[in-house]
Amino acid sequence: MVWYTDLRNARLFTPAERDWTSRRLLELRAQLASPPPKGVARRTKDASLIIGTWNIRDFDNNKFRHGPRRRESLHYIAEILSAFDVCALQEVNEDLQPLKDVIRLMGPGWDFIATDVTTGSSGNRERMAFVYDSRKVRFRDIAGEIVLPKHALLPGEQQFARTPFLVSFQASWFKFSLCTVHIYFGEESKGSDGYQRRVQEIEYLAREMASRAEREEENYILLGDFNIKNPIDETMQALTEAGFQLPPEQYPSNLICTNYYDQIAFRTKKDELTFLSSGAFKWSDAVFKPEHYEHYAPALPARHRDLGPDGAPKDKTKDKEYYAKRWLTWQMSDHLPLWVELAVDFSDAHLLGNVDPVFESSGAPAQLEPAGDEIVAIDTRPDLPSPVRTKTKGRKPPKIAAPEKKGTLAPAPKMTAGEAWRIFKWVAGGGMDRMRNAREAVMTAEKPKTEKKANS
Repeated sequence: MVWYTDLRNARLFTPAERDWTSRRLLELRAQLASPPPKGVARRTKDASLIIGTWNIRDFDNNKFRHGPRRRESLHYIAEILSAFDVCALQEVNEDLQPLKDVIRLMGPGWDFIATDVTTGSSGNRERMAFVYDSRKVRFRDIAGEIVLPKHALLPGEQQFARTPFLVSFQASWFKFSLCTVHIYFGEESKGSDGYQRRVQEIEYLAREMASRAEREEENYILLGDFNIKNPIDETMQALTEAGFQLPPEQYPSNLICTNYYDQIAFRTKKDELTFLSSGAFKWSDAVFKPEHYEHYAPALPARHRDLGPDGAPKDKTKDKEYYAKRWLTWQMSDHLPLWVELAVDFSDAHLLGNVDPVFESSGAPAQLEPAGDEIVAIDTRPDLPSPVRTKTKGRKPPKIAAPEKKGTLAPAPKMTAGEAWRIFKWVAGGGMDRMRNAREAVMTAEKPKTEKKANS
């Protein structure tokens, strides 16, 4: 349960801002409560586990001077994170205080585990972290960063641009290891060195985690920002060819819903993976909406705006674009949180494993147990008397309670005909063209105009 006590602190929120933030939180909560995939599945005590991943843009060092994040933004982020049982975060910066502020707002029971910062030009001094509800998810005392051995170093003897982070957890019956990543992006062109490095990072990590899954009989889940553009890109193939399985439905995770940057992929033990639901939560439908521009205009940083002597924007259309395409991404993110819900209560299956159909045709009398005054060592099997031979009725098949959550699709190790058909429909229906046009429109809108050189 998220704490809202800060909203009544007059030093933090004026009555007007308390009213505004409370209205936005109510809209956000209503959207979260909507049926998936628009909303997020309801959390349960034991039946299911909701795993999320979110690239939470530059949280929160304000190095680009578009922020820092407002107090209300921390409330919105806390509200979203509290919809998951465990969530991987990328782009957490060196100062952990903003994350600690969010954890405090999420209420008792919530905790986090974070890496040290990743140094180097492409590391950006970022951390990766897991936020989890310790009342539901238990840390299994294993955490570490994944590094490349010498024989697998990338060209130029490079390590990962940002070191992947692995932590082991348990929820209900389900034991699992989460490995969060923020894969190197590089250039767009497939022939570029940067693109190939992106593919190589995914390939090595997927093979390494698949090898561990087979060797250790552990459930491994890779999640985070893979910088995968679309479901048929070479970067996606690098993930799936190692045997990792994806949820039945794929969702774009950038703010304008054109790219499939973020993924949650699974390599699990047999019969321990049942998908219930999944989605990408589009928070921009509830907070920092286009019609909120007038409210936030006085708070937009002047250094990134073209203002006249009176402080008003010279071009209001461009000012609105700055608000809608740039500023709000440093208040929330330029990514949507991706999530998946799994069934994790194996109680009925465990008990059914003890049931022997033989006894449904011919029963057996009750087992004789030692007398109450007899002491039997815990680690020894008592010598029980043989049961009395008597004719007994067969045992009826057991009644089984209806599951609280029902799975929608069991994963397949290879691409199914349905998955191939969905990809074909997406491409044939103009999905690639729509994505390319949207990306070009964004690039054109954000590309700074340069003055034409005078003819010599």
